[in-house]
Amino acid sequence: MTVTLTVQDLFRFILYSLGIGVLIYLIVLIKNINSIASDLKFILKSNRKEIDSIIKDLSETAQNANVISEESKELIESLSPDAKKLVSNISSISGRVDSTTETVSQFVGQVSESFNSTAHTIRSINDYIDIIVEIADIVKNTIRKIRS
Repeated sequence: MTVTLTVQDLFRFILYSLGIGVLIYLIVLIKNINSIASDLKFILKSNRKEIDSIIKDLSETAQNANVISEESKELIESLSPDAKKLVSNISSISGRVDSTTETVSQFVGQVSESFNSTAHTIRSINDYIDIIVEIADIVKNTIRKIRS
């Protein structure tokens, strides 16, 4: 017994096999979707009261959000001029602080220069005293040599 198989028959077999595979996949997919829908229906039925209360409270929550939004807007509008004045005052104070800082910096610089000048003067006086002491030692030694 021999069977001849043409390329056309082979392609038909492959296409029929693919068609059967796709149909099986679609059946499994529909079964899974049906299972999910059943679970969803069970959840909705068991929580119907809670869902209804949430939906009723949702409108009240939206109204409260609108009231809060409007009150916030009014508050911001009423505080806006005060905020502008506050910013202006802070800017003015900042300018004064900068000016005071510059004045203090100049004062510290002048005091530092005075200390440096005083230290230099004291060193000069110390040098003069050393010279006078050396001169006194020379005079004293000269007088001793003359007496001896």
